[in-house]
Amino acid sequence: MLRKVAVFGLGQFGASVATRLFRDGVEVLAVDRNLRLVEQIQDDVSVAVAFDATARENLVAYDVGSMDVAIIAIGTNFEAAVLVTVLCKELGVPRVVVKVNSPLRRRVLESVGADVTVMPEEEMGHRLAEHLAHESVVDFVELPQGFSLRRVPVPAAWIGRSLSELSLLRQERLNLIQIVRASAVEGEEAERIVLPHGEMRLHAGDRIDVIGPDEVLDRHG
Repeated sequence: MLRKVAVFGLGQFGASVATRLFRDGVEVLAVDRNLRLVEQIQDDVSVAVAFDATARENLVAYDVGSMDVAIIAIGTNFEAAVLVTVLCKELGVPRVVVKVNSPLRRRVLESVGADVTVMPEEEMGHRLAEHLAHESVVDFVELPQGFSLRRVPVPAAWIGRSLSELSLLRQERLNLIQIVRASAVEGEEAERIVLPHGEMRLHAGDRIDVIGPDEVLDRHG
C-alpha cells in the first residue's frame, strides 16, 4: 500500500499530483526551490518545504530514502531532474516517477534509473483520442488543474502547413486530437478527422480539438 510519497517540483503537474495524493490519505512531502510555490501548497500536503533537491544532504535530512515513491516533476531544469533521479535511487527509493517532455529525455532518465517516465500532455491526448474514436468523451477522466480540452479555430499562421511541420506537442505543448472540417457541399455535416496523420495539412476554416495547458490555449482561443 502506498503510504509515503515525495514530490519534487510544484508546478501545475507536481502540485496537482501532491494534493490529490494527500486527499487520498497518502503522506506527502512536497519540495520546490521556489518558496512561493511551497507556501501555496503547504495546507494541502503533509510537509511542504523549500530546498535544493540536487543536494544529497537535503534529501537525507528529510529521509527521502524511506519514501515508497518519488515523483520528480522538475519541468524547467532537465539536469536537476536527472540528478534528483540518481540521488533518489541511490538513497533506496523503490519507485521513481519522472515527468518528461520529449522521447529523448525519457530515454536519458530511464538510463539513469527512472522506473516510470510520464509525458502528461501526450498521454492525456492519447486517452482522449481513444474516447473520441469510440464516441465516449463523456466518460473521459477529469483533466488535471491547468489543462483543458478546447475547440479552437486554426490560427492563420498554421493554414496550409502539415502537422509534422507544426510539431504542436514540441513547439506549443498541444495535442491535436481532431480536425473538424466544413464540408464543401452546403448542408452536409462537417468532416471529423480523428487522430490526423503528420502529413495532414490544416485548411482555412478548420477548427481543431486540442488538449493542453490553459495559458497556451488562451493564446489561440
